[in-house]
Amino acid sequence: MAPRRRSVHHQNRNPWGWVVVVATFVALFITFGNLKALGVLLLAMQNDFNSDVWIIGWMAVLYNSISFLFGPFVTSIDSLVSSRRCVVIVGGVLGSAGFIIGSQSTTVLQLTLSIAILSGLGKALSYYPFFGVLASYFSENYSVAVAIASSGIPISMIVYGPLTQILLDTYGWRGTMLILGGISSHIIVCGELLKAPAVASPTDTGEQYQQVPDDAAGGSDISKEGYDIPSSKSHQGKCLTINGNIQRFLTSMDFKILANKRFIFLSAAMSCVNFCFSGWVVYMVSHGVFQGLSPYQASLLPTSFGIGYILGKFMEPLLDRTRLKLSTCTWMYLGCVIMFASYLTEAFMIFFPVQMLVTWFIGTGLGIVTQSRDVLVRFLTSVDRIVAVLSWQSLLGGLCAMGSGLLTGLIYEWTGSFQGALIMYSGIMLISILLFFIYDKITKREQDQR
Repeated sequence: MAPRRRSVHHQNRNPWGWVVVVATFVALFITFGNLKALGVLLLAMQNDFNSDVWIIGWMAVLYNSISFLFGPFVTSIDSLVSSRRCVVIVGGVLGSAGFIIGSQSTTVLQLTLSIAILSGLGKALSYYPFFGVLASYFSENYSVAVAIASSGIPISMIVYGPLTQILLDTYGWRGTMLILGGISSHIIVCGELLKAPAVASPTDTGEQYQQVPDDAAGGSDISKEGYDIPSSKSHQGKCLTINGNIQRFLTSMDFKILANKRFIFLSAAMSCVNFCFSGWVVYMVSHGVFQGLSPYQASLLPTSFGIGYILGKFMEPLLDRTRLKLSTCTWMYLGCVIMFASYLTEAFMIFFPVQMLVTWFIGTGLGIVTQSRDVLVRFLTSVDRIVAVLSWQSLLGGLCAMGSGLLTGLIYEWTGSFQGALIMYSGIMLISILLFFIYDKITKREQDQR
């Protein structure tokens, strides 16, 4: 029988787990900060290349989308390569190189290839492995650990918006891209800190889990399905055929996850959320400028968004320790409703204080939804398959993000504003609520059958 995947041993009291939390925080801060920076640089690049807004905007969206589309590919690498540390280091090198090369580009095509393909692949390689290692360190405090680590995303929105605007005013967009490439190289250091905990002994088959709301832990467990992949050690000294290598690669991508109903509806709902977020995060500053704000005022919108995102991220784990404890799916509904109302309101707001407030609400709703998603995914499957779950979810989200960037830009070209796009976002958030409702019903039905 083929050897099992790399074994996992939870070490809630291992202090190095918190080092991994910090490394994950920094990596997410850099990779998603780069996405926000591209949104701030959008108009400057458009003027330099004399291109349309939607073309440059789609390039920025592709940076995020390509990293999601490479998700299953990274899953296979994560399964076949013994060191996640090496995977992240390579990702840091590629991500940094993409921005440095992009700063010297002379055409939109060159810029797209360097940012979307090279840096996008680097973002993928330096994103998923962190969560695999993070989950192996924490079970009892996982919701707190992942909230701290993923808060690097909203904090990057707070910092990178004004910082990029200052760098743009000082060095131009090419100099700013060069600096962003240098900052991205720090992901290499984060990769060096990515040390997995000691594996369990062959006789240690138990796996401890955190007690979570029934809607998070209930239902069938994907980990119960058979999932064996050939280990690289079993092939030492043998000449592998091309078919054998292809089979190992495809098996390690874990296609069996796609057959789970709970995974399908949870991923579909999150794809709707990602569709709206991917378009909004790129065009947020541009929308503010077209609504009459000054470039400096518009650059502060990501700061308001980031503060709201942080609040939403920590709201669930903090209130879970009080009498106001809610189920995970209830938090999902709350976050989606907030985002639906905020997108619809943002479409008609022109005053700076009101735009700051509504943008704050959008960030809060997104923080609540993503934190709930992280908890549901963690207990949807076993720890050794969490990278596969996240990568397949990201693939679906990446496809939606590509469509979002293109469609949002085209709506602006057709109408001269982003109001139509924001109304579209609010409608898509209603669809996500329906999909979450179906996921909730499937989970409760599987609970009743147990």
